[in-house]
This record gives sequence, C-alpha cells and structure tokens, in this order.
Amino acid sequence: MHSNLKELIWHRMLRRPYKLAASQVGEGRPLLLLHGVGSSSAVWEPLVKKLDRTQWQITTVDLLGFGKSPRPYWNQYDVKEHGRAVRATLRKLKIREPLTIVGHSMGCLVAAHVAVKRPGTVGWLVLYEPPLFADVDEFRKHTRVRERYFQVFEYILAHPEMLLTKRRLLKLVRKMYGLRLSEEDWLPFERSLRNTIMQQRLYEDLQSVSMPTDIIHGRLDLVVTRTEVKAMFKARSNVRMHVVNHMHSVTPKAAAYIAKLLNRSGMLKK
Repeated sequence: MHSNLKELIWHRMLRRPYKLAASQVGEGRPLLLLHGVGSSSAVWEPLVKKLDRTQWQITTVDLLGFGKSPRPYWNQYDVKEHGRAVRATLRKLKIREPLTIVGHSMGCLVAAHVAVKRPGTVGWLVLYEPPLFADVDEFRKHTRVRERYFQVFEYILAHPEMLLTKRRLLKLVRKMYGLRLSEEDWLPFERSLRNTIMQQRLYEDLQSVSMPTDIIHGRLDLVVTRTEVKAMFKARSNVRMHVVNHMHSVTPKAAAYIAKLLNRSGMLKK
C-alpha cells in the first residue's frame, strides 16, 4: 500500500496516533523531555549534557509537527493529539514507569495532559516556563494579562512573514525564545499555538494531579506570565514554585538549574 494512502487510512480515518522521532541515552530512571512550540528535541542538548546517564535514562522526542516527526496537514495539533502521539511513543519504546517528565513551554501542557490521562505513568512533573494562561474568575488580574498576550499571539498568527522572512527578528526570537521556524513548520506552529496554548487546560490539569510538580518561571521571560500564578497553586501541597533570572529558552544556565533540581530531588535511588 502506498505510504500516503496508508497514512490517510491508518492515521486520518482510523485515528491511530503517530509515533514520534525519539532518541534515548542512559541507563537509570526514566526521564522524558518535551520541547516547546516551534522547536525540537535539540533544545534539550544543554540539559542532556549535564545529566548523569548512570542515574537517568533520558528520552527526547520531537513533538508532532516539529523536528523529524510527522507533519500531517489535517491534524489540529491540539493537546489531545500531541498527548496521544507521546503516549504511543512511550508504549513503542517500552519505557518503564513511573517516569519523570520535564516540559518546556508548550511541552509543559503536553506533559500535564499525559499525567492526567495516565496518572500511573508519571511520577514527577518539572515544568520550565509553562505558558499558563487560565481564565479563572477568582484570578481576574491573571485573566486580563492573558487577554493581552492572546492579542499579541493573534497578531503573530495573522502575520506569518514576521517570523519566516525577517532575518533580524528571526535571530532575536531564536536567541530569546528558542523558536526555529521554516515554512513547513508554520502550519503545526500556528495550530499548536492556537489549539494547544490558547485553548489550554493546564490550570485545571494541575488541580487534578497529585504527583510532585515543580513550576519554574523566569523573571526575564516575556512569552509567559507569572501574574497570580503562585496564588493559583497555593493550596496545592504537591506544587512547588521557583523563580529564576532566565529568559524563555533553555540556555546552558537554565539547563544547569534544571539538572540541579533533578539531582537533588531525593527521587534518585542511592
């Protein structure tokens, strides 16, 4: 059967999840790294270099639509589809449970979704610069800030040339935000931003999970908001908040902080 026809039947008609491009190193406890929108697993190279491979079995994946993973044009790239692809890949790789998931940006949303759908699969969440944009009556200041961010996102989505053709701006966003976009990336980027980030349930997901969860926000991050986030999770004893002097991207400095957090967690076997 022709590969395109097989893909149409197996994935589009029968709704079978895609398997993602993945790589593994190490022999220890299972650790999954999920990158952000408009990026790839390459963003994690600074962190992978700092982790002890005798203590961690590190799996990195390219999320659906990015890196070397499939880019189906009919997919909506919402958190459900991203999560299904991640879970299918975990099954294929036969990764032991429970695992630790470290997410960056949109990868945080996917990580929390996986934790909700398969709570026994995940033992610890580490969310670095999560784009938490909740609409909660109790936290109206956060919601007002959310609306301002969404206006910016809508402007970007209406002007793709800003991120695809302007070289100086491209260089800036790569440095500050880790975005690496080409024309073939635009459709999954646009739909992931609209359907995963802007239609998210991270606040609700984190209210319903009980595993240890560390949220790390950067003071210099201009992509996400920290407004009222601490208050949102004050009642959740399993959630710990961290504020660091970082931008949105996974810099070597940020990787060192995450590695230190992982290694001092007390979850590693002595």
